[in-house]
Amino acid sequence: MQSHNRGLLAVDKQGNRVLFLDPDTFAVQQELNAFPPRPHELLMLPEQAKAYVPIYGDGIHGDNPHPGHKVAVIDLRERLIRGFIDLSPLQSPHSGQLGRDGKVYLCCENSAAVAVIDPVSDTVEKIIKLPSHNAHRLTLSPSGRKLFTENEEDASITVVDLCEAEGRIIDNILLPGPISGIAASPKHPYLVASAADAPLLYVVDRQSHRIRQRIKLAGHQQPCQVVRFSANGERLVAIGDQEPVITLFDDLLNPLGDIQVGNKPMDGCFSADNRTLLIANEGDGTLSVIDLQKMQVVATPTAGTGCEVLSYFHIK
Repeated sequence: MQSHNRGLLAVDKQGNRVLFLDPDTFAVQQELNAFPPRPHELLMLPEQAKAYVPIYGDGIHGDNPHPGHKVAVIDLRERLIRGFIDLSPLQSPHSGQLGRDGKVYLCCENSAAVAVIDPVSDTVEKIIKLPSHNAHRLTLSPSGRKLFTENEEDASITVVDLCEAEGRIIDNILLPGPISGIAASPKHPYLVASAADAPLLYVVDRQSHRIRQRIKLAGHQQPCQVVRFSANGERLVAIGDQEPVITLFDDLLNPLGDIQVGNKPMDGCFSADNRTLLIANEGDGTLSVIDLQKMQVVATPTAGTGCEVLSYFHIK
């Protein structure tokens, strides 16, 4: 089988499949479709030449009658499904991140817990229980010392000290209302959480755990959900929820402008050179290809039935 070291992986949630796309033309090169319902998020692990795709279940947040309990392991080099990690009894695995310690930290929403996975052996090493009703998304400080979970309707962010072996809860930050997204700046000592009840971002100090700023999303009529930094921390994107608009910020959170995208944008990814931002439009099965210098959409290729999340990859 042909090997590849550069590509673009997209999770087609509506099509219940994972797509390998050409990173230049966005044409579908290969399709993987042997998934339980439904693949829902994506975590790249280039050192292991693999990706994790959580199997969330057949519903959505707040209405997931058959929650999943597995994570699909995708071989990026051979472009196939290597197997599944069974997280039972944990349910509804969602967003995850690779820590500085080489472990994967993965939110399990319905279980209000974080699974800690060894990506070399693909085994669960421990479980960190959270003082919340659910755990939607997480982010880690660049040092890897702290983990922050976004707890949606609980209107809180749980702070976990990862310097202690079992992971100790050290704070539960209360916010004015529910939140739906979270991301730590790779460059500055703050994290950003998106309000779930208004077009607003909360900026939280990573050290004091206090809200230091509220940013209104003037170009949005609805709350946004996903907030995502570029790898170097120079750009932040806030992606509209059920609204075809995104807002870009610089590293100091100065707004750079709003850009209209496709129907039901869900998530996005920055290219390695930070010249391009891709937005997955789940509602119409397209991608919005954004030139970050021109601050405009330069192409709208079709990709699957309705992709939720995608990421470039490069493996040695």
